[in-house]
Amino acid sequence: MASNKKFNIWDFLASVKLAVFLLIILAITSIAGTIIPQNASYEEYLHNYGETFTRIIDVLELYDMYHSWWFIFLLALFTLNLIVCSLKRLKPLLQQIKNPKKILDNELEKSISLIDVIKKRGNVDVWKEELKKILNPKFGLPYEEVSQQNVYLYYDKGKYSRLGVYITHFSILFILIGGMIGAIWGFRGFINLPEGSATNQVIFRGGKEPYKMDFFIKCDKFSLGYYPNGMVKEYRSDVTIIENGREVKKFAMRVNHPLSYKNLTFYQSSYGVMDRKAKMRVFIKFGKNAGKSYEIEVTDKPVNIPFTGDFVKVFDHYQNLDNLGPAIILEVSEGGRMPVRFPVFKNLPEKDLNPNSNYFFKYQDYNETYYTGLQVTKDPGVWIVWFGCFMMMVGLYYSFFVIRKRLWLRLSFDGEKTVIAIAGQSTRTRVFEEEFARIVQQIKDVKI
Repeated sequence: MASNKKFNIWDFLASVKLAVFLLIILAITSIAGTIIPQNASYEEYLHNYGETFTRIIDVLELYDMYHSWWFIFLLALFTLNLIVCSLKRLKPLLQQIKNPKKILDNELEKSISLIDVIKKRGNVDVWKEELKKILNPKFGLPYEEVSQQNVYLYYDKGKYSRLGVYITHFSILFILIGGMIGAIWGFRGFINLPEGSATNQVIFRGGKEPYKMDFFIKCDKFSLGYYPNGMVKEYRSDVTIIENGREVKKFAMRVNHPLSYKNLTFYQSSYGVMDRKAKMRVFIKFGKNAGKSYEIEVTDKPVNIPFTGDFVKVFDHYQNLDNLGPAIILEVSEGGRMPVRFPVFKNLPEKDLNPNSNYFFKYQDYNETYYTGLQVTKDPGVWIVWFGCFMMMVGLYYSFFVIRKRLWLRLSFDGEKTVIAIAGQSTRTRVFEEEFARIVQQIKDVKI
């Protein structure tokens, strides 16, 4: 017989199976977002993946996956699933915390494994106060109830520890909500800023319209720091924020030292050379002009060697090449032959490393003009994410380090002695067993 059970949206959203399914899908898509370069140009995708797969990337917005509508939808559905799951299971738990079983009766005795009975001389009232002296410093103030025959004490230490899981759940919600706010209303862009220039536009990969800031950022100076072997140690951008024609802030930006201004964060991301200029002296070795020399300025574009049909350009520069000091890599096009590249060392002015050439070059001076590459981010949800992280630390602390410990005591008088029935329970039974045994022994050792 076919089932007539109706679809229940609440049960669907509260399903653990849905949560597992969404986590698997989010994990798989996150792997795809890691493998596929984000915010690259259309031509780059076409070159790397071909026309068919590039169309798929374009349709599914895999070029900016974490801001795509379907990824945000998955996050929103997972967030809703987590809210419903938590609310469905939280209400019964709060009822258990609010109204625990406080009286040690026969039914409760049968369900608890840690239990002992002690008989001591003295009346019930005296032993009640004595037990409080022993247990109050460790477990706090007890719930107390007195009947015609018995006195009941109930201790509940760390009763909110079971909420640690739900605090952790809600912390994940805050992180997800903050991430969605950042994905919808935030962005990540780039600025390539030459020394001495300013801009108010943030560029996006993928052909999106630039974001126009209501202020300008200017690169006053870009500088590199080097290790003794010539490797780049750090790069730094001295920038100025200009708003309404006034300089409002100066900042020295380095890697891991970002600049924040008006909800935007600027990170030192990269750098490059805009222009190379080398002051060289070129000597003619052979021919009718042999022995003559000329001072020329060589750039990164071919420059004519005076009174010849040959050309030279700066290909690269090293601060300390092979531990021999600064060196310019020249590229010489000579006599219609293939260009030849070779170094010219500042500290070896007489060293000719291109002996087959008609020209000999001496290093006199070198200057580079750099651009600084800045990554610009706007994330209005970042503080919600940080709050979620703080909540997660609190939730994990309560879950792993706060242990719920419960003690039930029933005191009665049998005509000669006070009978103390004591029972204990904890979320960490094995850990609590030793403490329970010590408490029982401590009570047994007391003499009145």
